[in-house]
Amino acid sequence: MKILSLLPAATEILCELGLSDSIVGISEECNYPDSIKEKPVASRIKLEETNSSKEIDEELKKIIKDNKSPFILDKELISELNPDFIITQETCSVCAVSRNDTLDLNVKGKIIDYSPSNLKEIPTEIAKLADSLSVSKAGEDLKNEFMNQINKIKNATKDIIDRPRVFAMEWLDPLYSAGHWVPEMIEIAGGESGLSMSNEKSRIVDWDEIKKYAPHFIFIMPCGWNIEKTLNDIDCILNNTELNKIPAFNMGNVYIVDADSYYTRPAMRIIEGTKLIARTISPQHFTHEPLPDSILNLQNFIHFESFAG
Repeated sequence: MKILSLLPAATEILCELGLSDSIVGISEECNYPDSIKEKPVASRIKLEETNSSKEIDEELKKIIKDNKSPFILDKELISELNPDFIITQETCSVCAVSRNDTLDLNVKGKIIDYSPSNLKEIPTEIAKLADSLSVSKAGEDLKNEFMNQINKIKNATKDIIDRPRVFAMEWLDPLYSAGHWVPEMIEIAGGESGLSMSNEKSRIVDWDEIKKYAPHFIFIMPCGWNIEKTLNDIDCILNNTELNKIPAFNMGNVYIVDADSYYTRPAMRIIEGTKLIARTISPQHFTHEPLPDSILNLQNFIHFESFAG
């Protein structure tokens, strides 16, 4: 069996299902686990990695306006790989290769969509993906593991009455409130997600809306970015003169998280992302030791930078 995975979340799941050796090609964004890093790259994004959040947003809007895709497929390589299965998604056309991007490929491989739109659909979609690849037992086991881990967090925080307001910032310029599965992650972790609802797409918000919501915690998680990448563009947030009107900034409760690993991809590491939120906003109910480079308190970082010069 030869699988071409053009979706990072699916690549992670395939490896969890024991199908790493069956993966013959990946996308440029597939970087986890280490076992897949030498696989042939069959798709790349057109955007420059050094672009700011504003530049990326402007370029993506231009691409969409021209009815084009942000991704370049290596059709010659894909033809050589001749995969039996090609995995794409329909959740977001600018986040990863979509089904439409693959329709003119000269291959006979079956296209499989992996497209959860909320947290509840993730384990179901995992099982469906496994069924399509004839590893149903492994898929059912993974589905159950996901649900059990999420339920453990939910049980630890279910009795919280006074839930803090949380804002998950999915993009810096313009500001986006994270949708899809992130609102559920916040609620399971013991918080209130008042700017986005489960199953909805991420949406643009402005500072007035954020001030009115008055979040107690802010998690900065630009789609597909890690902490280092986010810090390179954080000044577009810090230059705002009205940050002191937002409780989360006044209380030092603003955190940058590794979105690429724990929030952007609807796969097993969503569990770790939920734990990160829970231990941060509900430490009296849920304890957890964060993995290295997974979360950074913005105020502490600013103080350290000032001290270090």
